[in-house]
Amino acid sequence: MMKRLALIASLFAAGPAGAQGPARPPAVRSEVAALRLVALQRLPNATGAARAEYCRHLFATPRSEAARRVAAAGWGVTREAAIGPYMAVSFVGSAEAGTSGSCRLGEGNVGLFRGADLVAIAYAPAAGSAAIGSIRPVGPDALRIWDGDVLSQPVADLRLGADGTVAIVPVAAEDRACAGAAVVPNIYGRPIDQARATLFRHGWKPEPPAGPRNDADTRVADLVRHGVPEVEDCSGTGFGFCGFNYRGAAASLSVTTAGDGPMPTVAGYDVTCR
Repeated sequence: MMKRLALIASLFAAGPAGAQGPARPPAVRSEVAALRLVALQRLPNATGAARAEYCRHLFATPRSEAARRVAAAGWGVTREAAIGPYMAVSFVGSAEAGTSGSCRLGEGNVGLFRGADLVAIAYAPAAGSAAIGSIRPVGPDALRIWDGDVLSQPVADLRLGADGTVAIVPVAAEDRACAGAAVVPNIYGRPIDQARATLFRHGWKPEPPAGPRNDADTRVADLVRHGVPEVEDCSGTGFGFCGFNYRGAAASLSVTTAGDGPMPTVAGYDVTCR
């Protein structure tokens, strides 16, 4: 707890972006209670070792000047991506190995840079928080912030407005893929029966596997019996992942759930454009 509070104190002690140096701060705001977004110029040094041996797959090799600056300050870089005129870099201060090859990333931040100059930073004020793990692009002017928990889920979007304002906002209810031809609703964390109903309303149809399933897989058999014929297979160990397939007018969608309940919850999905 003291470690996280010390980090937050150092952030504000550094002063706002634009107080000195060439980088001018954008207007910033956060509409998500769990996250803060503040103008900032100086990047604090990490207070501990970020990398755990079994979590190396979650860290990225810094490519931009901004990401290299983050790494030089002792942070573990997890992702970097452009958003408008800025380079966003997600980075964490701790990584703890869990079960089944999982990891929990803590003390995460997203730095917004103009070149090598930091202009703003997003962070979670809660002590020991895993609210920020990495970022992923969802368009030229938007990034999705994912948490650092063992089963990472999206927590917010970082969006650049037409007036130049940078805002943290709730995750969009839907995204467009395949040049806008496929609408993918936000189904993360929903039980598969609710998720598939939402997919159907957005034009997706279930696509049961063409070949035979494993008849010995009781979880698959139960899902089929309960009206989810698009289940492909399930893992009997670890997080109990199951796979499901859907087809739309412009793309195919693969959905992964986790958990061993009768209707497991969505942990991830991928779109393949046609």
